[in-house]
Amino acid sequence: MGFSTNLQGRAAHEALLCRQEAELRLLTTMRGCLVNKIKCDRQYADALASVVVQGRKIEKTEDLVGSLVTQAWKNMLEEIENTAKLIKQNADMVESRSVEKLNSLYAEKRKGMKLYQEEHNRIAAQFSHSNLLQAYLPRWRSWLMSLVVLSSTAEDGEIEVRISVG
Repeated sequence: MGFSTNLQGRAAHEALLCRQEAELRLLTTMRGCLVNKIKCDRQYADALASVVVQGRKIEKTEDLVGSLVTQAWKNMLEEIENTAKLIKQNADMVESRSVEKLNSLYAEKRKGMKLYQEEHNRIAAQFSHSNLLQAYLPRWRSWLMSLVVLSSTAEDGEIEVRISVG
């Protein structure tokens, strides 16, 4: 199994590199957005906790005992406090799972890109070497034919032939 013929040219190589680099930039942007979201969520949770602390600073007087408004206020503060805890837990979970997975995906993509470039360079070097050999092949054949002719002439006429190489 090999590459499609559409993926064998220089333009395809450049397109693959551009795609890989774009994906790495996207992963970096995604990570930055998630980190920013986590920061905002934590700040919001802290702000809600501050609201709860401030809201609990009500006067404890005999006049408010059994008040439905007081009970509603306490219930609302509990809900706000629970919401703040959930938001903080969610931020911690996003950080521990999503950001870590993004980091490992980024590292894998980076490693894959490096392996692709190394393999491409190796194949390109082999191809270049093969092309060089193909370019010299006609010259070597011509030299071989000249050598065969000189050898047969030397046998027939006993001509001394000296070949000087490089």
